Amino acid sequence: MTTPKDTVNVFIYVQHLLGIGHLRRASLLAKELDKAGMSVLFASGGRPVSFLDIGNAKLFQLPALHAADNSFKILKDSEGTIVDDTWKEHRKKLLLSTFRKTKPDVLLIEMFPFGRRQMRFELDPLIALAKSMDIPVISSIRDILTTHKTPGKSEWIIERVQKDIDHVLVHGDPDFIPLEDSFPLAAKVKEKIVYTGYVVERNAQNQNPNSPEDRKGVLVSAGGGAVALPLAETVIKAKDLSTLNNVPWRLLLGNNLPDQEFNNIVKHAPDGLIVERNRPDFCTLLSQAQLSISQAGYNTIMETLMTETPAIVVPFSAEGQSEQTDRAQKLAKAGVLSLLSEADLTPENLAKKIDDAVHKSVSPKSGSKKPESKVKIDVHGTDKTTLFIKELIEKRRKKKDIQCPK
Repeated sequence: MTTPKDTVNVFIYVQHLLGIGHLRRASLLAKELDKAGMSVLFASGGRPVSFLDIGNAKLFQLPALHAADNSFKILKDSEGTIVDDTWKEHRKKLLLSTFRKTKPDVLLIEMFPFGRRQMRFELDPLIALAKSMDIPVISSIRDILTTHKTPGKSEWIIERVQKDIDHVLVHGDPDFIPLEDSFPLAAKVKEKIVYTGYVVERNAQNQNPNSPEDRKGVLVSAGGGAVALPLAETVIKAKDLSTLNNVPWRLLLGNNLPDQEFNNIVKHAPDGLIVERNRPDFCTLLSQAQLSISQAGYNTIMETLMTETPAIVVPFSAEGQSEQTDRAQKLAKAGVLSLLSEADLTPENLAKKIDDAVHKSVSPKSGSKKPESKVKIDVHGTDKTTLFIKELIEKRRKKKDIQCPK
């Protein structure tokens, strides 16, 4: 499909509140859709990320907001002020006005209604506007959803999907983790669900995994979120307790971690540990590391698998968040990584996990063998999502041509 660039084929709405996992996945889709010849408007509602790469898609940065803490209940603006109804009304009007002007072929919304209910002040009217303009609404979700414990919440989600959502793109593999595992009512809307495979950075897919003897150092990452402190502080103390204390260590911290806390980590970092903000060459660094220590977010896990990097993961589990733990447990059971819970995160326990990982790694001198622990997962999420949206637009255009011949 080739279209004039002054038109918009796909309007992507994404709101990241703590980490940048949703933003990252949506950006990969935007870049691929653009490469396929579609015009993309990327509406981002979270705090700006300096190294965000959306290709030639157009960025529409809404007045930024973020969650005050792990509960996600309180929303603050870029100045740290709790947003009020007047602020929300202003942002809603900006969003709706832009949507009207662009008249896209498709509206792609990250997570809603499976998540992001805090954003209903603008998502409800946005979806209503799209429906009034006869524009299909697609919900884009990850492989695992956070368990909904509030009575009636899952039923409300199903009702909204049936009423307002035309298609649900699940960026996962049903042969690995079916949506029903985390959202049992998924069967009620199975006719709208399309599995795309995992959305993975092409740089990660194209990385040729280095042999163990060519890898050196430990890469520690905590995504783009503001919840990295427990892992970062533990790593600082665990480094010198482990058998890898003499190799280079690098700790990457997200832009959402306040400068004061970041600088405090830098101040207390031991010799041999470099502390930096997140970098765009993460996949390259990962492929060169002999060990990765991270949380268990969607993007980091998939990039770790693609680069075949030995890994220890500490899933984020505050406020009942189960997504990362569920994914990590599945992979730990398959033998592709080592799992350490947040409850058990101490310098001593982490150092022991590191030592265990060293013993399991390839050692040519000792003649040990690399364990057979690969898992087969569909990682063609960007391609399949792009093809689905492209065909959807083409079918709708053909239908309109038949109904309204020139």
